[in-house]
Amino acid sequence: MMKKINCPICFKTNNCTDDVSVLCSNCKCLINLKVSNYDYANKGGQNIPDKKKHDARLENCKLRFDIIKKYSDKYQTFVDVGTGSGEMIIVGKKFFNHSIGFEPSKELNDYYKEHQIEVYNSEFDYKKIQPFLKKNINIFYSLNHVLEHNPNPIKLISDITFYNKKIAFYIEVPLYTGISFKDQGFNWKLWYDQHYALYSIDTLKYISKELNMQILEHGFRTFSSDSYSFKKNLFLFIKHPIRFLNTCLLYFTNNKHTFMDIFLRDYGYIIIKYK
Repeated sequence: MMKKINCPICFKTNNCTDDVSVLCSNCKCLINLKVSNYDYANKGGQNIPDKKKHDARLENCKLRFDIIKKYSDKYQTFVDVGTGSGEMIIVGKKFFNHSIGFEPSKELNDYYKEHQIEVYNSEFDYKKIQPFLKKNINIFYSLNHVLEHNPNPIKLISDITFYNKKIAFYIEVPLYTGISFKDQGFNWKLWYDQHYALYSIDTLKYISKELNMQILEHGFRTFSSDSYSFKKNLFLFIKHPIRFLNTCLLYFTNNKHTFMDIFLRDYGYIIIKYK
């Protein structure tokens, strides 16, 4: 009898045609059959970065805020769920009145104190943001490389929105539709046992529809190290000439993204809010 698995996003039952992955026929995510259940309070989270890694993470966060910052006039508080080493909080202070995070990893507590980053050492807890709710403050949430680690991402978002509808979300996830997964397959660094699934833009749209939320925008993102590696980019242009030409057309007709965002498409984002 063929093995079956329920999708972690839409819970549709899918037939397993191999023992590594299954493409969900409903929400179009790529389910990881080798996923492990991690306790992120004790292992599996981001480590304490050295200066080089911190600077790289900070640069990536600045690129995200090139997208997010236009919403800071409507939302006064920024909350980053699963903040890792806190670079989103650091950059968020420049655009929002208040910038806080949630992170279950105990390893990072002293690091937050040393760098004066306001982070609650827990999974998301609405009690911690009650002061903002009582003041009827609009909150902008970030779920940046969080959903793929969660066995029920729609419930996670629903839990956050239960107590307050005056919110918006920036959600970023790795895509199996990007060039890295197409070239490297299951050897890509983002295909590993912490990820319940890799996503597509269609998956993000599905989540928005299920939550009855409005899509403000969606698009592609690339880590800064990939965006500016000339040698790597030249190799990819030669290897994928049609994609390169299509990217040129898209970039020069609608250049809200960087050229490499459009070309690589390794990470997708969506910004949603209640209608």
